[in-house]
Amino acid sequence: MEESSLLINKRKSKIQKFLFSWVKDNYDKYFLVILALAFILRIWIFIKTMNQPLWWDGADYMSAAKRLGLGLDIQDIWYYRRGFLFPLISAPFFMFGLSEIGVRFLEVLFSTGFVFVSYLFLTRLVDKKVALLVSICLSFSWLLLFFSGRILTDIPAAFLIILSFLFFWDGYYLKKGNKFLYLSAIIFVMAVLTRMQSFMIAPAFLMLAILKEKYKFILNKKLWIALFIFLVLMIPQFYLYSSHYGNPFSDITSYYLGIGEKAVETGNERVFSSAVFNYILNIPYILGDWVYYFFFIGFVLFFFDLILGFDKIFKNEELQKKFFIFFFPACIFLIMGYVGSVSYVEQRYVTAALPFLFLIIVYPLVKFGEILEKKHNLNKKTSNIIIVGILLLLLIPNFNLANNMIEEKKTSYLEVKQAGLWIKENSNPDEIIISASVPQTIYYSERSTYPFDPGFYYGTKLGNPDFLKYSNDYEGFLKFAEDYKPRFMILSIFESTPDWAQILPQTNPELLIPIKVYNQGEQSVLIIYEFKY
Repeated sequence: MEESSLLINKRKSKIQKFLFSWVKDNYDKYFLVILALAFILRIWIFIKTMNQPLWWDGADYMSAAKRLGLGLDIQDIWYYRRGFLFPLISAPFFMFGLSEIGVRFLEVLFSTGFVFVSYLFLTRLVDKKVALLVSICLSFSWLLLFFSGRILTDIPAAFLIILSFLFFWDGYYLKKGNKFLYLSAIIFVMAVLTRMQSFMIAPAFLMLAILKEKYKFILNKKLWIALFIFLVLMIPQFYLYSSHYGNPFSDITSYYLGIGEKAVETGNERVFSSAVFNYILNIPYILGDWVYYFFFIGFVLFFFDLILGFDKIFKNEELQKKFFIFFFPACIFLIMGYVGSVSYVEQRYVTAALPFLFLIIVYPLVKFGEILEKKHNLNKKTSNIIIVGILLLLLIPNFNLANNMIEEKKTSYLEVKQAGLWIKENSNPDEIIISASVPQTIYYSERSTYPFDPGFYYGTKLGNPDFLKYSNDYEGFLKFAEDYKPRFMILSIFESTPDWAQILPQTNPELLIPIKVYNQGEQSVLIIYEFKY
């Protein structure tokens, strides 16, 4: 009995050491409280949003996961320019009955984990006090809170990106062991396979190497081994990519960067313009009301030494850290601005930059605390309480914005979800559907779903020659319907629909019979039509 108790206590000790060996001082203990608060906030969001309808991208990931997990015999609409990891790790949730709820909880864990790894990484770059204040900001960030309730890949990818840099810093910069460097390469592959846009932060690895060794990094064998690991693990994605779009490197160059003859031919050519700075100009909204004022003050205070001593950067580790803190978000903002090259900004695309943006914001508060201690003779504990109180007051609008957005968007696309579930109950598994909301309809109905332009969507995008014969117009659609005999068609206000498609029921009343109508108030927002042959 005594031996078994000793064995249990020994195992408990090992678990505690594994989970909390990083807890060294009071800052780490306070952080555990903040991390628990971050988790509770995200659980609260999880409960509020666990049954909300999926948007297009979320349904794209989940329809692929559901098809794999349940072995559904429906057509593959997966967009192979995307990394395949998220649907792959989501598929078992459907296989074992946890379904969408399990994936939503996984988002909660990734979001909480993002706060955790950001704290650990920032303790390497600055100090624990700043890292602790940043963790408070991340806990209440409207961007993180809102998208913790959405099934998307931005937060999981951001978590993996920061974790990868954490291991890279430990393995390469601090020389704690090659295993950390190689583990960094593996995790960065996971980030890219979760979200291909993660590639955009690769220059930050190169910049760290240059700052550390100048040109000598080229001769560093360990870096080449890490690169080799990365390329080998990317082979499955390169294969899938090339099987649908040809050479992945030339396609990425033309499709994302808008460079080359192919980019000109497809109308995807990009040029440098003021649009590159759209994400930078959106920083006030990304950070939230009031908080962003401190960003401009903090930017000057934090980087002032870097500006004065830039010529000494290769001799001063603190300047190297500050330059990296500047370069990391700048890389994300400029590349996203260039790749997007439009006025529309998706704030979630810059999630990985949040720790660095909030670091700049809390820096003036830290300096203010130092002034209170030196000039007003306040003890450190009192000054810390004051700056944390100020920070929490500044973050209240962030929390309110997140809550308001969650409530406002909680039922968006509800009618699309309801229509898909109704079709599932009123059709056979082998029957097909026409809808502009393709991934949502597939996910909820579990039926093969085609858009109104099957030739373009499935011919050009996925390379299926069977659909290339259909023209993308009225006649082409009717020919497609004649050949494939779809069961239902959905018209709604939720997705863009060709003008000719909107008049199909009026021009073909004997073919399309309205069978189900969904209203918002007195307005009809979605109609299901049944084909009569």
